Amino acid sequence: MLNTDQVKLIFFESVSLRMAQGRLKKLYECKTLKRDRLSLEEPFFYYLEKRPGQLEHRLAVNWVYVWLRKVKIKKGWDKLHSFEWEVPYELIVRPDGFAAVKNLPYGTLTFYFIELDIAESGNPFDKVQRYNRLYKSRKVEDYWWGSLATGFPSILVVTTSERKKKFILEKIAKENEYDLDFQVFTLEQIKEECTHGRNS
Repeated sequence: MLNTDQVKLIFFESVSLRMAQGRLKKLYECKTLKRDRLSLEEPFFYYLEKRPGQLEHRLAVNWVYVWLRKVKIKKGWDKLHSFEWEVPYELIVRPDGFAAVKNLPYGTLTFYFIELDIAESGNPFDKVQRYNRLYKSRKVEDYWWGSLATGFPSILVVTTSERKKKFILEKIAKENEYDLDFQVFTLEQIKEECTHGRNS
């Protein structure tokens, strides 16, 4: 499931938004894709079969997917090897996403856990302690990527408010016992970088 803006950035980079909308509309009209929207102010989102649940959350995680492809990865140097949604790790933590980025010249892989925080949900964000417990358990060595990782994956945290970002950074400073690599962004920052690049 991707919304119009996300589809445009990934698949229609060289055409206008209006042209991308027109092509998506044709796919919808011939019943290749289904579509819906969260509100009249939001762009349509498109999906193949069953309408997904937790729409706001899933669309926000998909912005991280777009950001990895468009911004985080160095063109001609890296490629997105895989992206999984909501993978449970030994009941300790359930990341909203897990990504592998392949370095093309060397064939090495870099891994990222992805956490999407909807600030309005009131979630206390207990993930710093959970990832430290996962690190301590050494269970990650049992997963397909465990032997390929050069260290514990970075944790990309994306939240929907600047205030919550500060709160999360404070929690990391207090609770990151094993000095894991947490990188914290706002969703607006991710969207802005996807649309205009990092130097905007």
